[in-house]
Amino acid sequence: MQFDKAAYKTAKERIISLIKGSHDWENTEGFIADGVICPDVYEKQPLRILCILAESYGYDGDGMVDIEDQPKDDIMGLGNHTVQTPRKLASLLYLLQRSAEEGAKVTPEEWEKVPALFSVSEQNTAILQEALSKVAWINVKKASNGNGTKLDSSEAHSHARRNEVVLREQIKSIAPDLIIVCGQVAFSALLDMGLLGPKTVSGRGWQIQDAGNGTRVIELSHPAYFEDWNSYDKIYRNYEIIQSQLSH
Repeated sequence: MQFDKAAYKTAKERIISLIKGSHDWENTEGFIADGVICPDVYEKQPLRILCILAESYGYDGDGMVDIEDQPKDDIMGLGNHTVQTPRKLASLLYLLQRSAEEGAKVTPEEWEKVPALFSVSEQNTAILQEALSKVAWINVKKASNGNGTKLDSSEAHSHARRNEVVLREQIKSIAPDLIIVCGQVAFSALLDMGLLGPKTVSGRGWQIQDAGNGTRVIELSHPAYFEDWNSYDKIYRNYEIIQSQLSH
């Protein structure tokens, strides 16, 4: 799949119109216009990654904010010590991107030399912001609200169905090499609608699948799942699982 920046920009404008037409976005259902965070950077990546989660992070207001403002406004909350999911996932992305750029596996010794990215500091935030600038990030649920963003399974599926046309067009226009879906809730919702390619199946968590449409898909646990994401050793283990499959 080839990423066409001009076509993506046109598609994003159409997607924003679709969301505004189906959500009470000015009053109770504000949203992040998610997608590619830095199109100029994303198009140059040796491995273009799309991360998909069920819910939005760092934004619970009305109106619309653009994910392309992330490097400037930190709408995903990397600089907030209470916001953990983007920080943990960006740490994994950092490792995958470094491998893709250097053409070699990051060793445990090299990983130990990287600053402690779970903690909030200006240096750490800059490293993780750079990692996010190289990817696309979308959520199954587009609307946020002041009552919080935590979803249950049925709510995630209902939002996915509501946003099916939007999600389909987003995935197509983003044209990723690898789709990382975090959480069984988001994965099953997308799979049920056929949005993860004709060959992708359930029951293969942590295994990269050929989607049958020019991209690859992997289902990971959600970064909030303590057993898989609670330490730097676990982040490195997750990286090794994915990297070993990418290298074959």
